[in-house]
Amino acid sequence: STEMTKLDAVINEVYRDIAMKYDWEFLDKRTVINTVDDITAGTISVTNDSTSATFSSAPTPTVLRRKLHVTGNTTDSGAIYRVSAHTAGATAATLDAVYTGGTNTTASYSVWGDEYDLPTDFSKPLWIKRYGWQQPLALIGPEEMAAIKVWDVSVGKPQVATIQDFQTTGDPTTQRQLVIHPYPDEIYRLEVHYRRTLNTELSGSTEPLIPDDYRQILVYGALARGYPIFLNDVVRGKYFETLFNDVLALMTTMQNERTSDRPHIQVRDDYRSFYKRGRVGTAGVDLGSFFDRFPINP
Repeated sequence: STEMTKLDAVINEVYRDIAMKYDWEFLDKRTVINTVDDITAGTISVTNDSTSATFSSAPTPTVLRRKLHVTGNTTDSGAIYRVSAHTAGATAATLDAVYTGGTNTTASYSVWGDEYDLPTDFSKPLWIKRYGWQQPLALIGPEEMAAIKVWDVSVGKPQVATIQDFQTTGDPTTQRQLVIHPYPDEIYRLEVHYRRTLNTELSGSTEPLIPDDYRQILVYGALARGYPIFLNDVVRGKYFETLFNDVLALMTTMQNERTSDRPHIQVRDDYRSFYKRGRVGTAGVDLGSFFDRFPINP
């Protein structure tokens, strides 16, 4: 039992090392995130140097963690506040810090949702699909996103996104946040493709995520470490290390063949008369008029 526990630990260490070496397709996952529409109904009452806010028309959903922009805030124009407490269907809300504008009991406002929970097994983004645009959704850095947010309050379909902070700020045990811009004004579909974390290991009946075709790499890797560590046999350790590296190279090559984008080159011949139904006659055509390079002699 004790020795099996040691072996399990070695195999799991090899498994994690393999996962860190490459963006393996067997760790790819996808999820769908739908944005929320904006809320602008009625007015809001805000008080300078207070965290309390009151909607004249209670939002139907909870607006917890959404962003509040008070249109008539001229004292601290452009300031964006995060709602730190709100109950669905309630008029009362609490801001994450005191309101820095002038007191206004009937202020126009907008509430936006620009931060969304990513899956608990999220490791890193691969790409994000949005619809209706030829250009893909651009992934930018957190600093660039922060620079945009301080001045741009435009709304519409997401154009850029970043991964920033956690659901509870500073707590890495909570979900990572997908931050998008512009602020969404409608419900938009985003399909997030990402690399998952290794929350599945060899333990009892639970097995690693490596496909069966390459499962022997775990054996080779464990023996490459086990012989030198447990039996002080460096020679056999080197032998199995060679097998481990060979299979790792094969895994990488096979994945590249399946997943790498390749250019597709195809000559477009549809402009030629030969490929048109009812071929156009060429009577009276010379090099000048056909290729439009040399003038026809008078």
